[in-house]
Amino acid sequence: MNFPLTRRQFLQTAAGAFALPAVGWAADSGILSIGSERQLFLDDLLVDTGRTRSVTRRLNPPTAIERVLKPEQPSEALGFIFYCSVVDDNGTAKLFHGSYDAEKKKHFALATSTDGIHWERPHLGLKEYQGSRENNLLPLEAVEASVFLDPRAPVEKRYRLLYSRYWPDPRKAGVYVASSPDGVHWSESETRMLPFVPDSQHCGLWDEALQKYVIYTRCWNPVRAVARVAVKELETPWPYDASVPPHHIWGKAKVPTLSRELETVMTRDDDDPPDVQLYTSAAVKYPFAPHVYLAFPAAYQTFNGPDWQDRALNGNDGTFDVQFAASRDGVNWHRWRTPYIPAGFYDGLDLRLVSMGQGLIRRGRELHQYFVGWPHTHGRPVVWDRDLKDRAEWLKKDLGGIYRATQRVDGFVSLDAGYPGGVVTTQPLRFTGDSLRVNLSTAGAGGVRLALLDAEGTPLPGFGREDCAWINGDEIDHRVEWKSDSDLSRLAGQPVRVEFTMRNARLFAFEFGEAG
Repeated sequence: MNFPLTRRQFLQTAAGAFALPAVGWAADSGILSIGSERQLFLDDLLVDTGRTRSVTRRLNPPTAIERVLKPEQPSEALGFIFYCSVVDDNGTAKLFHGSYDAEKKKHFALATSTDGIHWERPHLGLKEYQGSRENNLLPLEAVEASVFLDPRAPVEKRYRLLYSRYWPDPRKAGVYVASSPDGVHWSESETRMLPFVPDSQHCGLWDEALQKYVIYTRCWNPVRAVARVAVKELETPWPYDASVPPHHIWGKAKVPTLSRELETVMTRDDDDPPDVQLYTSAAVKYPFAPHVYLAFPAAYQTFNGPDWQDRALNGNDGTFDVQFAASRDGVNWHRWRTPYIPAGFYDGLDLRLVSMGQGLIRRGRELHQYFVGWPHTHGRPVVWDRDLKDRAEWLKKDLGGIYRATQRVDGFVSLDAGYPGGVVTTQPLRFTGDSLRVNLSTAGAGGVRLALLDAEGTPLPGFGREDCAWINGDEIDHRVEWKSDSDLSRLAGQPVRVEFTMRNARLFAFEFGEAG
């Protein structure tokens, strides 16, 4: 099929890409087959709400936030740019990020870490800057960019970079792909994937269940929102609807940006305050539960309207909060409006812009993500273009940096019960394996007991609530034990409900599997 597509061709392609069941799930007469995949409580798909009482679903903010990189190098004199991304390559975390120097020239750089806490700027020797190659700069003009590891690619292309190039030339500008064996030495392709510049970070990933690459980027529909495309080949131009009139936000002589050429999957709605727009997505497949997508969009509160206009430095000013969104198919999203990371004080500095990077890494029982934080609003860098005195004043200030946000494994959302206690009961499930593990936390005299029930809700002999060993603690992978027998292999494949009786406890996830 040729690209771009007509409206009819695009809709046919989009329907084939998006009309898919949730990954890893198969419905059989109302019974969900979950195999041995980890299950998070991000929605009510697993929960029998009629048999569940006195629990609350809660969005949990990061357990710790700490600055890990401060703009201290000459190439970082005016701070880091909104976008970063992190990958974990066999125990070495690599953080790709952009920065402004004192002349507001843009640079793309690499930092590395083993523990995700202490970061180094390796001397790569690839790009000369101020007479020296002893720096961590990459010789790429990649700012609106992200990097991901491609499990499908040959060794020389394991690292994939999605980025915008050649702005504003309408003949060449757009989204491109570069590849690398190590994240340091890159080969740039001159094949343009999209003839648009979305003006924000592009997030890519390989979806094993779909057997496709999924890319999220910005569109204007009608304001800043998140669009999605799924393709079998990353380095072949991506399909889009060519019948949509081009959206020329920079004028007709320059490259257009995306509007409705791709499917919009996340946008403002009536639950959002006026004048909020979605700046980025930071979307990922959660690596420990294959059917779960997560996103951390930057919610851009523009300084429009009577409550905000007196704060605006210019016509494109405002603040960012990081929100949290979850999906089972990558298309239909539930977005929490309570900020996951709000603008505010971190390490003693009042950050007005917080923008999550793509990717997460795991170290032990913790997940680490990374966001860029600035102590000014979105419109300030534009002021620097015309007001050199203002720029010089900001060069003297603490300009924030890149921050680590730590979360427990699976800890983004929990089902919580207070001291009077509560009960969570699942829908009938079919599982594989011989054991059950849970991720939970109890406080004080709190605790949890589990029961396995048949499809009608009757406790199975030997697996009732009173047969279960009392669980009191804070564990991410606790094996549930019953007094007489904890081997569940004879129940595998049968319809089973799981009942959690909780007091002063928080439930994050559960997983059937092999005891070993």
